[in-house]
Amino acid sequence: MLAQIVLTTAESKKLIAKAVANMDIVRHAATEGMIVLHPSSSTYFIVEELTGTKPRTNYWVCGVVAPRGTCIEMGIIVGDYLPRSATTDPGEFRTWWVIRNRQLSIGEKVSEIMKQVKPMDVFIKGVNALDPEGNVGILIGDPIGGGPLGRILSAWRRMSFHLVFPVGLEKLIPIPISQASKEAKQTKYEYAMGLDSGLLPCPRGERVNIITEIEAIQMLSGAVAVPMAAGGLGGAEGAITMVMKGSEEQVKRAIDYVEQSKGAKLPQLRLCDCRECPGAHCKFPVSDKHWV
Repeated sequence: MLAQIVLTTAESKKLIAKAVANMDIVRHAATEGMIVLHPSSSTYFIVEELTGTKPRTNYWVCGVVAPRGTCIEMGIIVGDYLPRSATTDPGEFRTWWVIRNRQLSIGEKVSEIMKQVKPMDVFIKGVNALDPEGNVGILIGDPIGGGPLGRILSAWRRMSFHLVFPVGLEKLIPIPISQASKEAKQTKYEYAMGLDSGLLPCPRGERVNIITEIEAIQMLSGAVAVPMAAGGLGGAEGAITMVMKGSEEQVKRAIDYVEQSKGAKLPQLRLCDCRECPGAHCKFPVSDKHWV
């Protein structure tokens, strides 16, 4: 059986969330261990799938790429989850979500979470770039040792817990992550639209899972998904159009999961006035910019 589908970026995130929540390692950690998530548009729906409710916090995303440039969600600053000083120990960041016994906890320090993590636990982080070889990379605004993510990856090298990187095909870039990361010389920018950022290549390995719409459909239904077009208009900017193929049972199951994901919406994004934002690393000269 053959079927054609279209997923907007939010719908893709919802579909991928269903697949991530259904992974054996994730289901086990949700009840017997710990799942650590970085708040983002990629993890928002995962929390909902695992706990049965939307994240009830003052923020649902941390760093974002917005029309004005790279920025921080207002709730992070208002809630004082983000240190104001550029020299603060990354371990002091309290922006993470933690699920234990399918219950969501917020506001725990990275340093304290990493003291508790065990090999069976799972860390889930959305990414900002996907290359044609399936490698992923994350924008880093904190130049001190890769920020809190650097602290987590350091702990992963010692403990080898599970890493899950959900990523929509909208994030595909045409060059290798390794090449892009070498060009993203964060501390040498003379101009940046918002927070000056580097690109951190993510590890690959046996306990690392990278889940796109293609993997999500295969994991949920057994069907094969093949991208055939990208982009759109009227809210479909960044959308992906795919062909799904397989047995009638597989494709019908895939269609069911896709239709469950249709209409998915993310909360409204709230950004500070650039002229008053206390962001420690922002270098955006905004005084005469008509689009800010």
